[in-house]
Amino acid sequence: MDEAVTLLRARTRNHKLSVRLGTDILASKTVILLKTDDEALTGSWELYKQRSDVALSFTDSTIAFLAKKHFISDIFSYDADFGALGFHVLNRLSHS
Repeated sequence: MDEAVTLLRARTRNHKLSVRLGTDILASKTVILLKTDDEALTGSWELYKQRSDVALSFTDSTIAFLAKKHFISDIFSYDADFGALGFHVLNRLSHS
């Protein structure tokens, strides 16, 4: 949710639209939000410190840590750096 809402506002400069996206995510019955706790904070920070070879933001490190913890292998992102961490990066939605 953090990345989606932030990116939408940055790209569109439309606060109202980003609020609507956040509201829709929070109300969704299909989106599962992974929340940070002390373990996630520590693990994310360790990943961030260790992987200077990958241009990760701390937010990306947190996403990667939580995804690995919850056995998630596919990440929807426009950031190809997740691939260097072993994730399958999806960057467009299928129209099937």
